Amino acid sequence: MKKAKRHIGKFLMESLTIDQITCLLDVVFSTGDANRYTEAFKKADPDMGETVGKILKMDHEKTRTSPVVRVASDERTIEHWNSLWSHWDGLVSEVGDEEGKYAVQDAHWEPPYFDGSVLADDLDPIAGNMLGLIDDVYDLVDDPDLFSNALEEIGSNISSYPEWMGAEDGEGCTLEANVTRCVLRWLWLSSLKDARPGKAFLDKVYGIQDHCDMVDLDDNECVDFFTELPGEVCCEIYECFQNDDNRNHLENVYSRWHRMNHLYQKRFDSAEHLETCRKHLAENWRYGQPLIDDALGRGDYQVAESLLEETFSSCLSRKDKTTWYPETSLLLDERRYSYGDNEEDISGLLQSWASVAQKLGNIKRSAASELQSMVFRAPEDWDAIISHYKKQRNREAREAIDPLFVQWQNEMARRSIGHVMDAPLSSDTWIHWLIEAEVDITGKGAWFMMKLNTWLADLRRDGNAFAEQWRSLARLTKDLPESGGLKKQYPTFFKIVLPDDSHASLLNKTRCSGLQKMNAGSCLSTVMDIWTDHLRHIVPDPAHAYGSNYASHAQWMKALYELSRDAYDGMLAQWCQQHKRRRNLWRDMKSYHLPI
Repeated sequence: MKKAKRHIGKFLMESLTIDQITCLLDVVFSTGDANRYTEAFKKADPDMGETVGKILKMDHEKTRTSPVVRVASDERTIEHWNSLWSHWDGLVSEVGDEEGKYAVQDAHWEPPYFDGSVLADDLDPIAGNMLGLIDDVYDLVDDPDLFSNALEEIGSNISSYPEWMGAEDGEGCTLEANVTRCVLRWLWLSSLKDARPGKAFLDKVYGIQDHCDMVDLDDNECVDFFTELPGEVCCEIYECFQNDDNRNHLENVYSRWHRMNHLYQKRFDSAEHLETCRKHLAENWRYGQPLIDDALGRGDYQVAESLLEETFSSCLSRKDKTTWYPETSLLLDERRYSYGDNEEDISGLLQSWASVAQKLGNIKRSAASELQSMVFRAPEDWDAIISHYKKQRNREAREAIDPLFVQWQNEMARRSIGHVMDAPLSSDTWIHWLIEAEVDITGKGAWFMMKLNTWLADLRRDGNAFAEQWRSLARLTKDLPESGGLKKQYPTFFKIVLPDDSHASLLNKTRCSGLQKMNAGSCLSTVMDIWTDHLRHIVPDPAHAYGSNYASHAQWMKALYELSRDAYDGMLAQWCQQHKRRRNLWRDMKSYHLPI
């Protein structure tokens, strides 16, 4: 009888489902005083007894409505931790296998190569689950080198790829944010007992960098972790940087160590921080702001403007080394590629320049800087930009801001319509007219409709003009009020010929709103007449097809068929003569249920 009681838990596990066991325990603990089991639990398993006691206390204090607190026994925590490591080890074991998951082959005739980014992507979610456990399991695991050894294993496995794969000559594997934070957290916990934990931690991170040639940590996460450490630890690490015999790693402005050191300088040595900014401004434009702020704080506006000139020269990296000023050209045109997440920083610099120019009595430059700041921050916000432009358009500032406003109009047209290599976008489109009318709706609303109707008449009369400007007409067609009904009436035309607006944007909404204000919806029937008359002129020629893929040609013919059966029949007769031997063309035409 005693033996049966001793193993009743095992029998229950074998006989009941998890849900039934849960229900059973709820019944047991809801009957009488649940705490009567506490001592028995502690005698049977102290870890279990302590965990159950915490849960009962939480239930008694009704804390289940409070923020969720993870409560688990040490054994359950280790069990979860080990399951994560098992998953980790399973992925890492694939590294080094030339036929494994991480030997990527782009094409069957090309040799495979190791793709570290795929491995990093796979490991990071596992590390995300590890993060919440690290503080609880560190002492239980009792292995200070756990993550260091794990990274060495990855590096060793990468090196075991066959030499012909060139893995050792590649980029290795740069770990992502969660893995990096796990590694650093573990190393930090292993450093806490040291008399100088900051130095000990820094040496361990250096050690990983020195010994794991094929594996690297995420730079941004490293910088964040080091700067989030306790203040006294940060100060200790900063002192280590200053006493480092080999300071070359601190000179590279884009290295993690330079960035850490620079942030520490800002906290502990403001004079040295500014000196670093001066030294490296030409390499990194972001170092301009602290210097500008310092000059403004001293009221030295001449120096501030010189620093603004240097900052934007660094930002633009002009080949001709000429100085850029806000009144000379639109900044968006000067630097087409993305600024990343720095739009607000650059906009703030332009606003600072407006203030500096005002103090120096340069009204034109001040007005140009303010307009540039607004355009750079939100170029597609027509209402805000036009409103600001109208307020600034006084006699003294107009000379500086009018050319910038025209450049902005061109940019809005480019973003709306685009251009092809052999047909640059016109600087006189309906987008330009709409913006001009928005500046003065009362005076130019009728003017816009006159310009628009004249342009449409020209397109209807001249097939060549239509062929050159059909993209602009397509944009107008999609933006006109009531154009949504075209999707049902001409589904293929709507999908293939008109612009794809699957990603909603402020610019799209602004154009549509502007056309609504101008009552331009009455033009829709004229616009569709133009498409009916001239769509045949831009249907792509099968003679220029890539390979034997004629799907797009068939789709364009389907669009033509929807608009005009006569135009379709004429084009079909022409194709039957010129392309009768292109069997795949006729196959694709049939797949779109077109009469041939």
